[in-house]
Amino acid sequence: MNALVKQLLTHLSPNRNLEYLAVDRQFNILEMSEGVERFADDPDEVKLGQDVRFAFPELFGSEEILIDVLEERQKSFNLKAIGRFLDPNNPIYMEILVFAEKNNEEQLQERLILLIQDVTDQMVLEQNLVQGYNETSLLASALAAAKHYLDGIINAMAEVLLVTNNLGNIKTINQAAIDLFGYKQEELIDQPISAIATDKSILLQAIESRSSQQNQVFKDLTVVCKTKTGKKIDVAFSCSAIETETEGVTDFVYVGRDITERLRTEKRKAAQYGIARSLSESATLSAAAPKILSALCEHLGWDVGQLWIPNQQAIPPASAGESCPIPIVLRCAQLWVKPSISIPEFASITWHSSFELGVGLAGRVWQNSSPLWITNMVDPANFPLVSFASQHGLHEALGFPIMGNGEALGVMTFFGREVEPPDPDLLQMMAAIGSQIGQYIKRKQAEEALRYQQQQTDRLLLNILPATIAERLKKDQRTIAEHFAEVSVLFADIVGFTELSTRISPTELVHMLNAIFSQFDYLVERHELEKIKTIGDAYMVVGGIPLPKPDHAEAVAQMALDMQATIVQFNAETGQNFKMRIGIHTGPVTAGVIGVKKFIYDLWGDTVNTASRMESHGIPGEIQVTQDTYDRLRDRFWLEERGAIAVKGKGEMMAYLLKGRK
Repeated sequence: MNALVKQLLTHLSPNRNLEYLAVDRQFNILEMSEGVERFADDPDEVKLGQDVRFAFPELFGSEEILIDVLEERQKSFNLKAIGRFLDPNNPIYMEILVFAEKNNEEQLQERLILLIQDVTDQMVLEQNLVQGYNETSLLASALAAAKHYLDGIINAMAEVLLVTNNLGNIKTINQAAIDLFGYKQEELIDQPISAIATDKSILLQAIESRSSQQNQVFKDLTVVCKTKTGKKIDVAFSCSAIETETEGVTDFVYVGRDITERLRTEKRKAAQYGIARSLSESATLSAAAPKILSALCEHLGWDVGQLWIPNQQAIPPASAGESCPIPIVLRCAQLWVKPSISIPEFASITWHSSFELGVGLAGRVWQNSSPLWITNMVDPANFPLVSFASQHGLHEALGFPIMGNGEALGVMTFFGREVEPPDPDLLQMMAAIGSQIGQYIKRKQAEEALRYQQQQTDRLLLNILPATIAERLKKDQRTIAEHFAEVSVLFADIVGFTELSTRISPTELVHMLNAIFSQFDYLVERHELEKIKTIGDAYMVVGGIPLPKPDHAEAVAQMALDMQATIVQFNAETGQNFKMRIGIHTGPVTAGVIGVKKFIYDLWGDTVNTASRMESHGIPGEIQVTQDTYDRLRDRFWLEERGAIAVKGKGEMMAYLLKGRK
């Protein structure tokens, strides 16, 4: 506070009958004296940062004067004879003097100083002096002044103000209401409030509950109103009941503000958020589409939403031998209908409709790759589905493309009962949403292609390597070599196949070998063994790796017997006379992956060599096994002793012939 204000308070208010307030240009309280609350209409409203007009409503309507004072176009402003009757037995009268306090060394901003003087004694004295003669005229004058003052406040309000009687008929409106709704004052006075409110029941809640909640104030009641031109707007009202001068009669005051743009912005942001969330949470467009249509329709006020995706429809040729064209058409992939409306015929036609390029609303949007807004939905030639929609009370339509990398990937169309002029901001937002969905589709297509390629790669890898080994290689384990204490290795060779290759074409030879080895591959899967490789007409199998298998010898033995049965069946079907020479040995091996290109899973060790010798030194049509394998099979299989045979690089070895299972 500057020195001038301090001096005034010191000399003019020795008994504290003078208080002060300092406010800024927005009339917010910056500073106040300790006892100023007793002069306020509502003491609770006297606080730092609060609008001073809430505590001293007499200042409503005088904002321009106060600004003139602040900017020194007017020296001061004085409000006299203001009464406070919070205590009917002890009224308080005051005068308010307003002047500007300019910037100084202590004060960085210009302020208004409100000096409030208690003039109760003077006012009581004056009233007592004139009461006997002028009571009636003073009362009339006071009422006129109050009405004029109130009218000034009402018309100065930026908010809409309506006053109705207890029947809901309009008694008073201010200029803001006239400007907002577009009516003249005489067109609304004495009219029911339903003239501007599409849902008057919300505005009349105070009337309906006045008996039990007389002092309740209803705040922020969002009401859809209509202007004189029929345009719908959203208005947030606060409503309270006031008693009139007539005992037992109550009026209702509604103060509102236009929140149409704010709600529209909030709804559009909510729609965009809902779409982004749906796309992030959905694995496919089919899963996301219902959520997307629901979000757009519910937040933007559409009654029907459709998703159209290009599809292929075969058209029969006109005559035999003629080529069959397959044009691309749009088909409905998803439909959303507002739960409160019933249009089964329209929904059925939607599901059974298809549009070629340039046909119908969806086809035109698809062709032009740009949004299209229709408010005249009665042209069956150009928009057959749109025309049908108009017969079901849907009078407005909007379509926009789903774009991805410059390509129209689909179309979304919407229908509504309300007719609104095209909104450029909404069209721009829809175009952005179309691009967002298009990017999602492209990303999912890329992911699907990558997933397919990965599956193909995995399938190819599993045809080369055991599953566990393939997984280890995919995890970038560069070296894989393991020792297995005991496995059973089988080598098989088709006797006479090499000689056959000189008599038939290579293609026939490969087909025949593929047929036989494909059956062997099936047997490998059935017996839970591991195919190692094929070399020409030789086939190598092992049991017990890469995953341990306690009955590996029995499984390999059964595999050998089934291979012989397969050859017998093949000979019967093809007229060939092939025989299998099979050798089996059981023992330790080392297994691993060789190389970095065209790598294979292979076995090393004497066990492999011995099994190979059992096959090469075997008898056509027989399964020859070593002593080690015999020891593990003799309890469950029927084997014949062949005796000691000379094996290259091994000397004499005892050999047995596997005949079958016991």
